[in-house]
Amino acid sequence: MLQRMMKNRHRLQHFAAALAVSQLHRIVPEASVAKASTAAAAADLPRRVDQAKRLRDVYQTRFAFPEWSVELLERGELEQLSHKVTVYFPRGAHRGDVERLTKEREPVNIAMQRYYDKEKLQQFFGFTEGFYAKSSAEKLLPNIAIYCQTPMRSAGEQADVHVINVIGYAFDVPEQPDFQYFLSGRGKGTEEELVAKMRQMWRYIFICARDKGLKRVFLANVGGGAFSAELQRYHDYNRLKEASLEPVLKEFQGIEVRELPRIPHWVFGPEGKAVVAESLLVNAQCC
Repeated sequence: MLQRMMKNRHRLQHFAAALAVSQLHRIVPEASVAKASTAAAAADLPRRVDQAKRLRDVYQTRFAFPEWSVELLERGELEQLSHKVTVYFPRGAHRGDVERLTKEREPVNIAMQRYYDKEKLQQFFGFTEGFYAKSSAEKLLPNIAIYCQTPMRSAGEQADVHVINVIGYAFDVPEQPDFQYFLSGRGKGTEEELVAKMRQMWRYIFICARDKGLKRVFLANVGGGAFSAELQRYHDYNRLKEASLEPVLKEFQGIEVRELPRIPHWVFGPEGKAVVAESLLVNAQCC
């Protein structure tokens, strides 16, 4: 079950990431949206389709995003949606770091196991591992989030849904950069800093919902579950979550919060159809 959930999560996050890589023309904080002229986007479409096909070829087959998403891109049906991609990042973060974190993402990383072809990733895109891996016990690179409105399909139905891809702090294995910084005993990170960074992560979600005029958030347990396996030896995830999330919930009391249901099945059920157009779905992704 866990492996199947991870597969579905990776398909969703990297379809969104493919849009971001191929379409994002400028990276800006919070409310602004990257846009390009229709004519320029149309002229650039063949290159972006080629990039999407190459990216899909990098994945191990069982983790690849669906082929129909590339077909939609090729037919020009993602143009309007792609212009809505927004990257959220901390104020004061180095712009070059944010751009590299946005573009240099690992297709699949589960407990530091990389289920993709590194040689092809190097050949096609010029890197083998995500830029976040350049973090150290002395310094973490910025945490970012990527919003997109993306098509989702299930049982022959399709809907455009609002998704924010949020990167939880990963403590599933000691080799993770976050573990090295916060828990290794050699890093500079403190519990107070971790709570502050998690609070910032949650704020991305609610700022995004406000920016996009959405009424509710379907919240995932970002950084929990498998990602917190090694964290539990040092800190209680639920306590950290409460300490970091509660102030954000108070700040954004006008936004309804619900637990993320089973995706994609919920989207096409009676409840999902009634509310999904005005809702933000939170996808917990990795580096």
